[in-house]
Amino acid sequence: MTSPTRPLSIRLNIVDIEQLNERAKRISGTPTGVARELILSGLSDGDPFAQAARLLKIERRLAIVSQDLSATSQTILAHQHTSVRIEAMFEELLRALSGTSSEDQNHAA
Repeated sequence: MTSPTRPLSIRLNIVDIEQLNERAKRISGTPTGVARELILSGLSDGDPFAQAARLLKIERRLAIVSQDLSATSQTILAHQHTSVRIEAMFEELLRALSGTSSEDQNHAA
């Protein structure tokens, strides 16, 4: 269960914001997420147990996202296969309704 959060606004020099943006790009994250992790890391005062707990929490979240992506990918593949089958059945239906057979179509091509 997550604790309630509140927004925090801080001012940084433009150079610092650029460094934050570059760091976020390197890890495919957002500047806000990187800033949050840097602040939380600083608040832990270098306590290895607090840092380890945060890393485990992040790892669990990544595992959940990975599972969600895998399930989504499998669903998309299933939908693609279904679409191909429906398209083939539709083509056969059109041929049947037009009075042409698959052999007629092959000879015409």
